[in-house]
Amino acid sequence: MRFLIVSLGFVIVMAYSLSAATLVRYRDNVFTNVGVTSNILYGSNVNADGTTQTLLLDVYQPTGDTAKARPLVIFMFGGGWAVGTKTDGDQVLLSQTFAKKGYVTASIQYRLDTSLMNTKPLIPMTIAMYRGMQDAKAAVRFLRAHKATYKIDDTRILMGGCSAGAFNSLLVAFLDSKEIPSFIDTTKVGGLEGDSGTPGVSSAINGVINNWGAVEDSTWLYNNKIPVISFAGTADPQVPFDHNATFCGSACIDRVLTRLGVYSVLKPFPGMGHGMAANDPRYDTLLTMAGQFAYDVLFANVTSAAHFAEGANRPARQTTPGSIAFCPTFYDRNVPLFRSGTIYTLNGCVVDARRAQEGLQKRMPGIYVFQPVAK
Repeated sequence: MRFLIVSLGFVIVMAYSLSAATLVRYRDNVFTNVGVTSNILYGSNVNADGTTQTLLLDVYQPTGDTAKARPLVIFMFGGGWAVGTKTDGDQVLLSQTFAKKGYVTASIQYRLDTSLMNTKPLIPMTIAMYRGMQDAKAAVRFLRAHKATYKIDDTRILMGGCSAGAFNSLLVAFLDSKEIPSFIDTTKVGGLEGDSGTPGVSSAINGVINNWGAVEDSTWLYNNKIPVISFAGTADPQVPFDHNATFCGSACIDRVLTRLGVYSVLKPFPGMGHGMAANDPRYDTLLTMAGQFAYDVLFANVTSAAHFAEGANRPARQTTPGSIAFCPTFYDRNVPLFRSGTIYTLNGCVVDARRAQEGLQKRMPGIYVFQPVAK
């Protein structure tokens, strides 16, 4: 009985302490109301069907804010690069919530490819993702160029989104011009920065909020030490929680960045599929953790893996026995490896578990480890 009384007293003290705590701007919701300026033109570019699309964004700002320079968060919707709008429910929720924390937020429209509605071949999907990245970079440039208008601190910019929008964000952060897949004709589609608007301005960002997104090649993550927080369902049937032959998902991203010494947070949602509706109660957890991540990265200078959270959820590193295999070019069909086995990147992430020829022809140039099946 004495133990129960002491425990109850502890709970009462803690409850009182939390209720008296002071809200922290940029981490907690400190504003009640948010104003929206809709359909701001930030650029234009040629779409997949050859037509020119104007590119629009919505800016959210906390009502009554007197700060002269606020951090910026840019969000992009999901929809498999085939559907979606900047006013989708989850994008409005994310934008409003971060604006209530004191940020300037923007939800952007980017170019889509309706041919991906029912099927997603790797090459057209990657090109659509590349276009989305170009548009996202243009949005960063536009808002940075108009920082006085929207009272933006352009030294503190985060980007994120859901599904396809998260893929785009990760490319903005990590893809290098030398890693553009060879099947992307940059003379037609444009270079890494693209031609969607506001040339000559930096498109650099400080961090990524990855909601059930992925990258096609884990080696892309080697380029920049940009912090990432990843949210994903462990039962996602569309984007792997860890990895498959096509994507390096949230757990894989977290593992690679942590080994590289980059600040990464992983929040798995056990049993969850691909994403969640805007009214899903699990969004409370996502928004709270994303707010803490943003504050840590932008104001507490937390950038190294020594500060990582959710450590108990990090999958153990995979062993990579076998021989070294070189991949000369993207989609090169002359790789002299025809045995069945498993191909790994040097950081231990599985590339493919089929024939070596089939796996390596889908990889960027680099060095891989091949573990053949025993005869």
